[in-house]
Amino acid sequence: MAFLEEHEWILLNEITYNMHYIYKVEDLLRALLDRWIRFLIPYDAAVFSRLSVTEDGALHFIDVEGYGLSPQALKVWEEQTQQDDVFRWTIYSTSRSTFTEDIRSSGSRLGNSKIYHAFWAPNGLVCSAGLRIAFREEPLGFLRLYRREAASAFSERDLFVLDQLHLHLSYRLAYESKKGDSHYFYAKGFRDKLCRQYGLTVREGEMLDLAVQGCSNDDIAKRLNISIHTVKKHFQSVYAKMHVRNRVQMMRCLPISTNKIDFDEWQ
Repeated sequence: MAFLEEHEWILLNEITYNMHYIYKVEDLLRALLDRWIRFLIPYDAAVFSRLSVTEDGALHFIDVEGYGLSPQALKVWEEQTQQDDVFRWTIYSTSRSTFTEDIRSSGSRLGNSKIYHAFWAPNGLVCSAGLRIAFREEPLGFLRLYRREAASAFSERDLFVLDQLHLHLSYRLAYESKKGDSHYFYAKGFRDKLCRQYGLTVREGEMLDLAVQGCSNDDIAKRLNISIHTVKKHFQSVYAKMHVRNRVQMMRCLPISTNKIDFDEWQ
């Protein structure tokens, strides 16, 4: 199902571009909550936090950022979420990166939980959409969007948007921990393999490599000493050959290096 219109794909593309150009992670999280995500998904409150895992497997929140919530409410959120069974299940047990909760849903147990009475109810929140951010099965971040009583429940379209952001957010948060080693993310020789699979030219392969490094069209034009028009023309050719519509979808086609799969054997 096509959840997004063409202009929404363009906006999503711009958001993912910008994820690579904000130096401080704290500033990135703030920009996502205050502006970017709200362009595509309406919400009344939100929390975004990085996660760290101790040697004994305990999870800790770092760089907690909020939208539409007081500092006191954020402190309560952090304390209660840390103890919440649903949070632990979401991080470790579910295969999906996105999820929803709604106090108005039949059969919902949210109203009986400590976190509802300590955090949800005092802030007038009734439903939420969430995104668990992980790379190589390692928890890296946690995003929750909330709506109040008058708002409708979060839809599959909203979850689709969050899922499109997941890959880029996981790269960025993992990138911080790996100090910018981009080779950590992608399978060895991914460019040559994709060029063979999709019939990309040498120049198109170069541009794909630069896109992976987070270069904008302007950066690529300067690096390759070609015009912006030529860059866009090449990318349109790449998109057509890879059967995608934009850079967001193109990045999702890249083979990821993992501990479980030997992508040196990937064809």
